[in-house]
Amino acid sequence: MNQPLTVLLIGAGTRTRKLYAPWLSGLPPYGEMGVRALAVLDRDTAAARDVARDLPGPAVAAGPGDLDRILDHGRPGLVVVATPDAHHREYTEQALAAGCAVLVEKPLATTAEDAFALVRAEQASAGRLLAGHNLRFTNVHTQVRTLLAGGHIGTVTGAEFHYTLNPSHSRSYFTRWHRTRAASGGLEVTKASHHLDLLAWWLGARPISVTGLLEQRHYRGGQDGIPADADIHDSLHALIQYDSGATAHYALTPNAPAEGYTCTLRGTQGVCTVRYDARSGPHLVHLHTASGGDGARRHIAREHGSHAGADRRMLMALPRALAPGSPPYFATAAEAALAVATGTTLYGSSRQGRRLPVPQPTVPGESR
Repeated sequence: MNQPLTVLLIGAGTRTRKLYAPWLSGLPPYGEMGVRALAVLDRDTAAARDVARDLPGPAVAAGPGDLDRILDHGRPGLVVVATPDAHHREYTEQALAAGCAVLVEKPLATTAEDAFALVRAEQASAGRLLAGHNLRFTNVHTQVRTLLAGGHIGTVTGAEFHYTLNPSHSRSYFTRWHRTRAASGGLEVTKASHHLDLLAWWLGARPISVTGLLEQRHYRGGQDGIPADADIHDSLHALIQYDSGATAHYALTPNAPAEGYTCTLRGTQGVCTVRYDARSGPHLVHLHTASGGDGARRHIAREHGSHAGADRRMLMALPRALAPGSPPYFATAAEAALAVATGTTLYGSSRQGRRLPVPQPTVPGESR
């Protein structure tokens, strides 16, 4: 009989209560996965106790200052870092230094410096780092990846990706801890890293430069109930160049009637248009090829569960990802770091009013 996967969970906030606690409790559809919580750590030890109390088995509740002590008692099969974004680096570095496998919620970090430090920490560790860019696991996104990798529209030369946030979701970023750039990196990191990673994954390419524009159109600190310390922007615009020669126009706008995106991918032999409905579905993939006329329209049902079923698929993929070999669909540390670096470069470009190069992580064995 296989031994259960032992998990040390760092962070007892909303993400943990909605995703990781049901997973560790063996609730459907996770009942057959065989996972067991060793401990729940949070700066709010009362919150850690609340989560640990509802988990099966004797899970310990403690503060993050106890992390080294707990790791000294035995290496867990997996450490999950689900803290606010600005604290990802410190806990992930500790876990990697102990030789643990670590799953880090996206974004990997809030600065390129911290993200690249985690790439180096993994390189120096016997452990592994998996980044929870869960949109890679959504059914429609895996199908688009397969279509593009199969050459159905030839070589992708350009993309236009426009994500819209509905009013309640938009406003939440400016009233929660995400509202300061120091805590979240701004929407260009904490939210857009989802989309920036997805684009790079689909294109199979690295971003090398960004021309960006950030605006505060709807939410300003100290106005209309927004806390005075809110300093992030609500509207993002970027032109991204990739090492493959492809370019992408990216935009994120708030206060839209519907949540989701439209992405048009243009290739040497056709066009693929994706319409993603974040709330209800169905999603649409329209393939228009040079040889096949108007091509096929695929209506893809929105799967049940958070993030259109992506979270469930991500957790179901963990056992195979933790086995030797390449992790299926999971973003590598370097890929996740590049998503952060693209977002921070977008911010820098907007401030300086010019195109800026995207800094690159150094990975052993790669040529530049």
